[in-house]
Amino acid sequence: MIERLHHEEEATATEILALQIPAYKVEASLIGFDGIPHLNDTVEMIKKSDETFIGFLTEGELCGFLSYKDEGAAAFIHRLVVHPGHFHEGIASKLITFFLQEESAGRDVKVTTGAKNEPARNLYKKFGFEELDMFSPEPGIDLVLLEKNHN
Repeated sequence: MIERLHHEEEATATEILALQIPAYKVEASLIGFDGIPHLNDTVEMIKKSDETFIGFLTEGELCGFLSYKDEGAAAFIHRLVVHPGHFHEGIASKLITFFLQEESAGRDVKVTTGAKNEPARNLYKKFGFEELDMFSPEPGIDLVLLEKNHN
């Protein structure tokens, strides 16, 4: 089941963080960079986030989530996280499908991911995202900007 998460609540923010840290540790090892900013998030940072969070729950357990921000005429995905214990169950695809159908409201959608994160790049491409740019926000990390046009 997919539902909007109330990340400003302590218990929900704690659940988000407990899922986020192990997932980003896997990405860090994939891309060879342990400086991913979300690895340093705290419950308070999640509670204060201005992102919108949607979660995938199985029997009441948060197994994955997607967060985004509205940025002008586009929606920008900030986090797409699946707990490592639930990899390869289609959760990320279900979250993206829900987001594109229910949340992005016909707008362009943008996302960045690690250039070495082939699983994420391939997932976004499967949904029609195109790679627009590659950039290095700091030494040792290369990111790819992808976009899906609404039309």
